[in-house]
Amino acid sequence: MLPRFFLILLALSLLLPIAWCVQAAEVQITRDPADQTSPAIWGDRIVWADARNTNLDVYLYDAGTGNETRITKGPKDRKSPAIWENTIAAVDMTYGSPDIYVYNLLTRSGRLIITGAVNQKFPRVSGSFIIWETSRNGDNDIVVYNTSDSREVKLPQGTGSRRSPAIWGDRMVWTDASGGTSTIYLHNLMTKAESRLNNDASSQFNPWVYEDLVVWQDNRNGNTDIYLYNTATGTEQRITSDPADQRNPRVWGDRIVWEDNRNGNSDIYMYTISTGKEEAMTHDKAVQRSPAIWGDRIVWEDHRNGNADIYMYEAEVKAGTPSAPGAAGNQAGTTPLPLPEILPLIAAALLLVFTGRR
Repeated sequence: MLPRFFLILLALSLLLPIAWCVQAAEVQITRDPADQTSPAIWGDRIVWADARNTNLDVYLYDAGTGNETRITKGPKDRKSPAIWENTIAAVDMTYGSPDIYVYNLLTRSGRLIITGAVNQKFPRVSGSFIIWETSRNGDNDIVVYNTSDSREVKLPQGTGSRRSPAIWGDRMVWTDASGGTSTIYLHNLMTKAESRLNNDASSQFNPWVYEDLVVWQDNRNGNTDIYLYNTATGTEQRITSDPADQRNPRVWGDRIVWEDNRNGNSDIYMYTISTGKEEAMTHDKAVQRSPAIWGDRIVWEDHRNGNADIYMYEAEVKAGTPSAPGAAGNQAGTTPLPLPEILPLIAAALLLVFTGRR
């Protein structure tokens, strides 16, 4: 009879595949054959635009509970959702031209935001602020709306070419194209301070902000690369150097994600700032795009199944975490043991331990 110590070690070695499986996981969130696009995330909550009801509606999935909820209903499209805590903002096509719709998850009620602006798009939410790009008086501008008092916050007079806004806390970034090329500006809603983050003669697009960190896609190297600017240190860093295009970056904490075309199709890549490590989140030959990130969770739009679905990668999955209805998880780039193959190992391990105790 083997000593109990060795039996326990053997049992643990057989159980290692289970521990390995919960370290990182890719999960398919949606399985409807219609298209689900443009995901956004806040904590456990993921929202997207969903075509399963002919027109586009906003849906929400709670990764903590595994519950899916249809947020909007109606004959006209509601799309391009953004979320912060209990607030969802989306583009609303009820009256023919794009308006901004806001929905409160606590009161389960929604309404249009009326500001007199037209052609409103790309809503973003942070705290009580909702911002979006608009056309007003023939110019491209940004609207800042405070939901706490239902009033528009006036920005200083712009150049007429402010586009693609993003916000975190009281910090806003956008693209300004008034000089012939696009550059990135930072504005503080509390102090009213405004600064240009880059003086390169090439164009910069699609900025995103998280606390002191601002990322964007940049054309200075003959293709689009991802750059990072730290407003606390005043330093700029080139994140990607592959000659293919990298687009639509998002930053949260220590991580940057983006769309990457180096493999001939669009994949999702991630860069860890503290380690300088870059890695592919997806390897499928179909298109993966529109990434968003919050903490350990990365979501994106994925076309591997012949339509657009929403997928999530969770870097630190804990045992017992709910899966999406009907979803299957696997570690990105690897293939964990399926449950039917793990069960005999569990049984064998338990039998060995039990036999050793007799």
